[in-house]
Amino acid sequence: MSAPLLRTARLLDLVPYLNTHQGIALKELAAHFDVTPAQMSADLTTLWMCGLPGYTPLELMDLEFESGYVTIRNATTLAKPRTITFQEGIALLLGLDSIATTLPDDRPDLIDAINSLRQRLTKLLGVPVKVSVVPITSTEVTNAIAKALTCNGGLLIKYHSLYKDEVSERTVIPVDLYQSNGHQYLKAFCLTSRDYRQFRIDRIASAKNSTESADVSEQKMDPEKISYTITVQKSSRDVAERFAIADLPVGQSLELSSFSGQWIERSVMAAGGTVVLNSPSDIREAVRNKAQLMFNRYKDA
Repeated sequence: MSAPLLRTARLLDLVPYLNTHQGIALKELAAHFDVTPAQMSADLTTLWMCGLPGYTPLELMDLEFESGYVTIRNATTLAKPRTITFQEGIALLLGLDSIATTLPDDRPDLIDAINSLRQRLTKLLGVPVKVSVVPITSTEVTNAIAKALTCNGGLLIKYHSLYKDEVSERTVIPVDLYQSNGHQYLKAFCLTSRDYRQFRIDRIASAKNSTESADVSEQKMDPEKISYTITVQKSSRDVAERFAIADLPVGQSLELSSFSGQWIERSVMAAGGTVVLNSPSDIREAVRNKAQLMFNRYKDA
């Protein structure tokens, strides 16, 4: 939110607050709104110029604060606190529910405070049922990851790999969490493959802290890439995005690289004939065998 919007919100909050705190000290008022006394004086001067249409002394707000104490009169139109919209209220309820699911069991005071605020918002919005949010990732997984990152410890995970289309169990040493394209990823050193890998958090089926540990700074930082060549048969946006190619020269051979042979195989299959894999020969053969197997199944049907 920009500074002008913050100031506008503060001015709208000032009027009802002053109506219930007549004669408050200027310094105390500034401290309550977390601004300097000079900024508060500027805000009060701005309020002095606000009022109903006509904007004569009869319609403008009447404030006194020269003595260091603030009083306000003739501000009935803005005497009530700001209200929230239905959408804002729903967002607050969802946020409270999300926070409540992450609180530890030893903080019943926070849970009670959230429940109290939730009940007030539900009544204010007229929502007949409890609004809740179900996180994509379980708290068990996120808590285990957070603990492993803090302690530089190991993590035993069950992960669904789309490249292999299977759930594998492996031990990793978490290094970092980051966001990309609307998803959260875990960068970790995989003790199974002895290399760095990126794991999408919502594809981690389970995670448990383990006693495994490793000095990841001493491990190989860059996994060995697999070189492969393709020929684009038909230009399309799907091919450009899938293989990260800015220019699509149809009919020309392109040399690319990937960390995963399974990814190369599945991507070429998903391209549906718009891409031909030229090399390496073992992956090309695997693509040919799978394509033939699929063809045979349709033929038999």
